[in-house]
Order: sequence, then C-alpha cells, then structure tokens
Amino acid sequence: MTCEEAQELITALIDRELPDAERVSLDSHLRLCAHCQTVLEQEALLKQSIRETAQRVRTPNELRARIFSDQRIVAKQNRTRRQNLSPLLRRARPALAAAAIIAVLLPTLFFFRATPEPLAAAALESYDRFRSGELAVSKTENPQEIVEQLTRAVDGRFHPMGYDLTGMGLRPVAGLVRQIHGRKVLVAIYQGEGGTLFCYTFIGSEEDTPRHAARFYDAAKKMNFYAFSHGGLNAVLHREGEIICVLASEMPMEELLALARSKAKSS
Repeated sequence: MTCEEAQELITALIDRELPDAERVSLDSHLRLCAHCQTVLEQEALLKQSIRETAQRVRTPNELRARIFSDQRIVAKQNRTRRQNLSPLLRRARPALAAAAIIAVLLPTLFFFRATPEPLAAAALESYDRFRSGELAVSKTENPQEIVEQLTRAVDGRFHPMGYDLTGMGLRPVAGLVRQIHGRKVLVAIYQGEGGTLFCYTFIGSEEDTPRHAARFYDAAKKMNFYAFSHGGLNAVLHREGEIICVLASEMPMEELLALARSKAKSS
C-alpha cells in the first residue's frame, strides 16, 4: 500500500467505517510508515476538536428570534402558527452549528497552513523546479568554480559540502543559492550516469528536519541521520557542527542513506 492509498483510507478508519480487509492492509502500512502515522494522529485530533466544539455550540436567543422573524425562512402567512416552527428550527440547527464550527476552526486551520514547513523540506522545492525544467542553471566543467561561487555568496561563513561522487557516476555541474525563511541555502547539483543529486548546505540544527522524518543513529560516527520523502523525492539530512547537509535524489532511500552515512564526517 502506498502512502497516497493509505491516506485515502485514514478518514474511514477514524470513523470506524473501514472494511476489515482494508483495515488489515492499512494497519500493516501504518506500522512501517511514520509519516502516515502522523497524518492519522492529526486527522484524529481534528475530528475530536470538531466534535468537542460542536457540543459547546448553542444557538443564541437573538439568532433564534431572527430565524423566527425572517420571511425567507418562515412564510409570512404561517408566522403566527408557532407549532410549525419547531421542525424548521430543528432542521436549521445543524447548519447553524456547522457555521459556528467553521468560524471557530478557520483561524486554527489558517494558523497551521500559515506555519512554514521546516527548512529541509522547503529547500527541496528547487529540485522539483529543476526536475520540471522551470529552474534554469548555468553549468560548468570546473567543480572548484562552483565551490568558490557558493562560498562567496555567504561571505565565506560556511562552504558547500564538497563530496566526491565520481564512483557513483555523478559530478558537480552547477551551484545555486536559495533564500528560504530568511536563511541562505547553498545548493550543489550533481549529474551523470547515476542520475541527479542535490546537496543542500545551510547553517541550522536538527530542528530543521520535517516532523515525519525517520531517525537513524550511526553509533560509529555518533550522528543522527534523518530520512524523509517529499513529492516522490527522497532526502537524508545530517548535521556536522552547526552545518546541516541534505542529500536529495530519486535514488532508492536505502542507497541514499548509505551514501550520506559514508560521506558524513563526525563533528
């Protein structure tokens, strides 16, 4: 089961409407996928908040009076027959409650949507644009020129990770500097027979890692490695001192993680 298929079933799982066969498959996927587990927790929390808010919603007396007197709701000739208004009010209550819930939840939903995603995930946007042909870059045959260009862009405060990936059929062909969340990110682009790989370097901490990332601890190097996916793209993050490195590629996650662990240097 893919993450997309799993997330289509999560709502039914929470509502207890999922058939047993699909539930077994979904449960198996959730045990292995930290990202979908997070989606499940968020969906359950949202539904719980809606239920709790709905229980507290009561139609104000003033609003009830306006409903009774509104000719668009109650026909003028029947306004004096109060006994006919009760069914109408009962039918109106769900809509009123829904409107009140939306009014309560919209600011919260806006807050969550407005919260910027972690820098490591936001940086991958440049890979997506490069892959789709929207991001034009000037290529060079001189790797040292890329290093110097990127280092100058940050006034020498840090350098791009200069990995030798020729053994994988990859060589540096271009460099970019991206301004993300007010911070500069150096991007070294590798290409060759091994495909395409982006190496992102920036000053940060492990707090820049997406929440759903899976953590792997390398006991030999005493380092954490964080693996995550974004739009079909695999990425691995690690920290060397105050420098964060993110390798991003379409290669299998196992290979990318092994590459990151082999190239990383203990602080």
